Amino acid sequence: MELVTLAAAYLGLRLYKKDWKLRMAIIGVPLLLNAVLYLVYQTTPFFYMGVILLLCIPFVWPRKSA
Repeated sequence: MELVTLAAAYLGLRLYKKDWKLRMAIIGVPLLLNAVLYLVYQTTPFFYMGVILLLCIPFVWPRKSA
């Protein structure tokens, strides 16, 4: 799951520059998966990976000027 999280963060921030909905989905799906896995297994790595993806969301969110 660590590799999926890091790949999703990179792809969501760098690869797709035009469609912000696709970028948000690339980051949002692993974020929800990390949240569910954290609730199931109660281990902190899933929580920290979710925090990493949460920190990526403001950089993907569309601005009004764009």
